[in-house]
Parts: sequence; structure tokens; C-alpha cells
Amino acid sequence: MTDYTKKIRLIGVDAKMIGVVEYGEAETMARAQNLDLILVTQNSEIPVYKLGDIKKMRYQEEKLKRKESRKQRGDVMKIIKISFNEGKHDMQTKIKKLEEFLNDGLKVKVVMFLAGREKSHFDLALEKTKMFLSMIPVEYKTASELKKLANGFEIIIFK
Repeated sequence: MTDYTKKIRLIGVDAKMIGVVEYGEAETMARAQNLDLILVTQNSEIPVYKLGDIKKMRYQEEKLKRKESRKQRGDVMKIIKISFNEGKHDMQTKIKKLEEFLNDGLKVKVVMFLAGREKSHFDLALEKTKMFLSMIPVEYKTASELKKLANGFEIIIFK
């Protein structure tokens, strides 16, 4: 239980310092304004409390945590696979997804996979890959050039 005569430093809703007050007085101020008394730090000489809505504060912290976790996955690479016999509409669907990845700040590896007899048509696969890259409406940079693999092509792009 908290000592109601204990002195605390109180910060208002507008983030301005109210001053040093007794805990009991701060609690009555919080109730009068229909707010919560939130402990900011207890490590200083005089504990610091803030007037505010605890639910709103927790929501803001969660929101910030989610945003930070999105930034941390920036080094994650997404892969978009296109095939030799891919239809134009299927390519447009994949381009929309690729555009979302680029806008999220992720690197994207575009892979043209050739199977079986398709491997004998590297020239057509190269054209199809270049056509796919030209269909991307967002400006992008290449992290690696278009590489020829044993079973197709790949390129890494980012925004």
C-alpha cells in the first residue's frame, strides 16, 4: 500500500510539470479528472508519476513495439517465384504483392524457375523475366544483377 503523505513529482496530461505534491493529493486530482496515476520512475529521489489513461498508454506502447519489430525484419528477404508458363494476369498479381514488400522496405528476390525441357529455352525465360521486371510500377534498385542459374534466373531488388 502506498503512503498517502509521501511526496511525489507529478506530470500533467499535457506533459507539463505540475510539481511536487503528496501522493494522496495526486490521487484525488486523478480521480477528479477521471484519469489514472501512472508510475513513470521510482529510481529517483522523489518518484515520478504522470496523469493519464493507462489503457491508452499501453495501446501506444504496443503500437510502437509492433512498429519497431517491423523495422527489425528489414533484413528479411521475400521471394517471388515466376514460372516459364506464367500468365500475364498471374504476373500482375505477383507484382502487386512484390510492390507491398518493396513499400514495407523489404528486399525481394525474383526467381524464374525452369523445370525439365524449359531449361532448353533460356533465351525465352530471360525475356519473360525482363518483361516481369519492366511491369513493376514502383521504382526499385537492384542489389544484384540478373544472374543465370542452373535452373533459371534470379535478381534481388529493393526500394
